[in-house]
Amino acid sequence: PFHGCVRKTEPCFQVQMPIFEPSRSRSRSAGRGRGRRSRSRDERKRKSPEPKADGSADGSNGGEVAEITTKVVEGIVTRSGAQTFLSEIYVPRLPPLRPGTICVRGPLRFEKEIAESDRSRLAKAHEEGGYKKVQEVRNVLREEAK
Repeated sequence: PFHGCVRKTEPCFQVQMPIFEPSRSRSRSAGRGRGRRSRSRDERKRKSPEPKADGSADGSNGGEVAEITTKVVEGIVTRSGAQTFLSEIYVPRLPPLRPGTICVRGPLRFEKEIAESDRSRLAKAHEEGGYKKVQEVRNVLREEAK
């Protein structure tokens, strides 16, 4: 049998797929389940937290210092066997996002004291300008480490 194949001289072994007709394949209960799903999606949308009207969506936290966690952790060991260190700061997520924290890491340092100073610079940046300022200071630290 020839089903529109390129070579008309050889027999074709392609199987024709059945034509899909949605009206015949769906049962009546499938239509009812769809309505329930869309309602739960609407409920999820309603339950999402509204952004605060205090202007904190710009990355600052409205003047109040939010709870942050800072620490210096051991990084990777280089091929030569030298230990590296890096600073981490955990800042709260901005209001439109779900609650939680974001970890901002500084660059790898070979001396723990330098990583400690990075940690204090990141903490000071959060006090001054929130998450946006922490990102800016992190980028400055990366440039300094090059």
